[in-house]
Amino acid sequence: MKYMIPVLTGIIALISLQSCGDTTRDKLTNIQQILEEQPDSAYILLKEIDYNSLDDEADKARYGLSHARTNLYMGRSLVADTMLVQSIDFFKSIGDTTSYIEASIAQAMHLRVLDRNTEASDLIESLSSEMPVNIRRQLNQELLGFSFADKDFEKSLEIIDRQIKLAENDTERLDFEIKKIIPLISLGRSTEAVAHCDSLFSLPYAPAAGSDEWLYLRMNYAGALGERRETAAKAVTILEDIIQRMGNAPASRLIEFYIPLVNLNMNAGDIEKAEKYLGIIDKSGIDITDKDVVAASYLDFLKITIDYKKTGALSLSRITNVAQSLRKVSKDLETKKQERNDALESAYDLSRSNYELTIRHQRMWIVIILIVFMSAIGIIFFWFLSRKRRNRLMEAEERIDTLEELLKSAANPATDRKQGLLKRLLLQQLGIIKAFAEAPTAQNQDALRKISNIGNSDTPIDSLVKWSDLYPVIDELYKGFHEKLLNKYPGLFSEREIQILCLIKGGFSTKEISVLVQQSSNSIYVSKTAIRKKLGLQAKEDFMEVLDSAR
Repeated sequence: MKYMIPVLTGIIALISLQSCGDTTRDKLTNIQQILEEQPDSAYILLKEIDYNSLDDEADKARYGLSHARTNLYMGRSLVADTMLVQSIDFFKSIGDTTSYIEASIAQAMHLRVLDRNTEASDLIESLSSEMPVNIRRQLNQELLGFSFADKDFEKSLEIIDRQIKLAENDTERLDFEIKKIIPLISLGRSTEAVAHCDSLFSLPYAPAAGSDEWLYLRMNYAGALGERRETAAKAVTILEDIIQRMGNAPASRLIEFYIPLVNLNMNAGDIEKAEKYLGIIDKSGIDITDKDVVAASYLDFLKITIDYKKTGALSLSRITNVAQSLRKVSKDLETKKQERNDALESAYDLSRSNYELTIRHQRMWIVIILIVFMSAIGIIFFWFLSRKRRNRLMEAEERIDTLEELLKSAANPATDRKQGLLKRLLLQQLGIIKAFAEAPTAQNQDALRKISNIGNSDTPIDSLVKWSDLYPVIDELYKGFHEKLLNKYPGLFSEREIQILCLIKGGFSTKEISVLVQQSSNSIYVSKTAIRKKLGLQAKEDFMEVLDSAR
């Protein structure tokens, strides 16, 4: 039975582990690890967690941030992410700067969804002053995106100037310098934009001619030149040079340059050349509306403008058609967005169902494994019990044989007189032996009847040897052996060891001694070894000689 306690403890622990499953904290950790690469899976795991049931402030903060980031990566609205304020406060209080910044940026985007753009910008601005340079660059980048989206180009220029001052190297500095061109053009400061481009081309770290950075700068330069009639022709020359450098680029890529060339030629007053590029676009066979709705509408307005320049009449029907097309496109975009969200929701629900089905299958297999495991434990347990019972029966049989041999020896006339007398006395004390009663076989009953014919039937069942009666007999037969042990070696031997020594002195075998003192044969050998050690003898020395020689 002593082996069953740890086994049962292991089973209970295994069942408890299964019943508990993954903790909420484990799920949140898993969500953070897979969020960027598998936002859909993170979304499914988040739906497994009830925010209102969370007690730990850290778990609430992590849930709020993970929920917002999941929506961002999946292109979903952050309108429902109202728990971000608590996340910001918590991460700030524990000094987790990375999570604090991420939660603040997500909160700013949440505010923008609610059309609270100024509050969103103020929130990001408030963080910059307390952050190191690398984080300030990140925050400025977010602010720059906000300003472009709001078409607040004055703010864009201010932020770009900040980034130029914080730039780590010339390449990064040049990148932000180029970003200034579009805000300048959008603010009607094309002359300043042109001068800025000229200054960039003369910088020591200006991009090499023909490089991608150089072509990008030239394109922006052309945009700045094209805003004024007197410089529009130069802008056309720049774009045509870029097209020539692109070589055998596909028509779909060149269309991006042909449409601006129509506008630039119109600004330069060259209507014929503008119509030439319109013809190239039409012959390309590319459906611009399918490729880019805004570009297609822009091209339609250019065509309307060219017709107006040629005829002097403005076609209101064509303008109306373009407006209706844009309205339809806007409506279609909203419909597609809604359909996309509905499809995503359905896909997530399906994934969730598959996830739950997988979990159920896993749990079913765990239950099956537990049943098999517990069945195996049961089989081992019953095998152990049967083996233990079998050993007990074998021990009982051995005791029977030993007692029968003891009985024969006591009745044998050839047995030493003293030994025979002592053995008969012991047999008289045995009575009904408890070990035999526990295994009442026919052979045991026969042995019990033989012992009963010699022994005293009034002897209590629990008493095999009455040592208080036996010790005086030992002293009488063997010249005070027991008394000498007590006097010569006071307190050296235990009561059990004294009993064993007296029986050895009486000529009893190890098996007989084991029966009489109710110990196994191995225990008797261990006791003999202990006696030798107490007497300071070696393993093969006969301690009885030492004891007999004691005076």
